[in-house]
Amino acid sequence: NLIGLGTQIIGDIISAGDVRIDGSLNGNIKLNGRLVVGPNGKIEGNVICQNADISGEVKGTVEVVEMLA
Repeated sequence: NLIGLGTQIIGDIISAGDVRIDGSLNGNIKLNGRLVVGPNGKIEGNVICQNADISGEVKGTVEVVEMLA
């Protein structure tokens, strides 16, 4: 799943797979997979996921079960 540059989502995301965010999310995200926040990606909310690679901005708590890069 890809949230592209210029896309803004208001609300929570729950997914069993991987998600890449290059746009912005104003809400919480819970994944059973990997979260990638690109250099232009922004999240305002809490994150729970298995693995995360964060290059952008996250304002909230981040809970990663396995690996955070």
